[in-house]
Amino acid sequence: MPSMMVRLLHMGLDATFVLCILGFLLHAAAVSSQKLDDIDPLVNTNFGKIRGIKKELNNEILGPVIQFLGVPYAAPPVGEHRFQPPEPPSPWSDIKNATQFAPVCPQNIIEGRLPEVMLPVWFTNNLDVVSTYVQDQNEDCLYLNIYVPTEDGPLTKKQTDDLGDNDGAEDEDIRDSGGPKPVMVYIHGGSYMEGTGNLYDGSVLASYGNVIVITVNYRLGVLGRFKTNQKPDEVAGPVLPLSGAYLQNKSPLQFFFNKRERRAVCFGSLGTIEWK
Repeated sequence: MPSMMVRLLHMGLDATFVLCILGFLLHAAAVSSQKLDDIDPLVNTNFGKIRGIKKELNNEILGPVIQFLGVPYAAPPVGEHRFQPPEPPSPWSDIKNATQFAPVCPQNIIEGRLPEVMLPVWFTNNLDVVSTYVQDQNEDCLYLNIYVPTEDGPLTKKQTDDLGDNDGAEDEDIRDSGGPKPVMVYIHGGSYMEGTGNLYDGSVLASYGNVIVITVNYRLGVLGRFKTNQKPDEVAGPVLPLSGAYLQNKSPLQFFFNKRERRAVCFGSLGTIEWK
């Protein structure tokens, strides 16, 4: 615990502020309310157009979601950019297909499996499944996945039918199909050594809660923690690309955020201290 607190302060984070985030950061930002085409879901971001894919959840109360997978949120951290703070991605002119996961950050695998040392029980109990998500590795790994609920899903209709003329009249229905939707960003843990946001499918959460769910890949191990002659607050790895200001203003996610509404930041293990 003391070493973690030292690292928090070294990163320029106030420990009390981080603890407050864990419990209370359920506000301030949401997505544009532009309706997506279920057949050919296209989004025009500030860097270019991306095409997603519609996924049916095959559940009587959950509507389908639109998935945008493998969306770049920073320039490839390779070559002269290795060990350096991230830079925004270059704009693209063609439509970028965001229909499959991008590679994950290089991490240690032994005979096709993640090592069991220091991994949580739910990881080790499902290691064969988890390991399938980390086979495709590349230093060019700064990508995220976006799960967007569709309008008027079965759950929305069911709740509307169940309400009487007066029941719930004064309550805010978060599944209302109109207006901007809240955004939840999940930052995976893994002791800075392993893991990927690709492992966490946000489809059910997006559909059930009528929220946009975002999962993130970031640099691990020496690629994410090594420093050269940078300033103390210029860690090469996840800190800068995963800042709220960076995601909202310097990545394609700018399209999905709206200052007036709500944002939640969710963490897994050491993912807690990767948000600034």
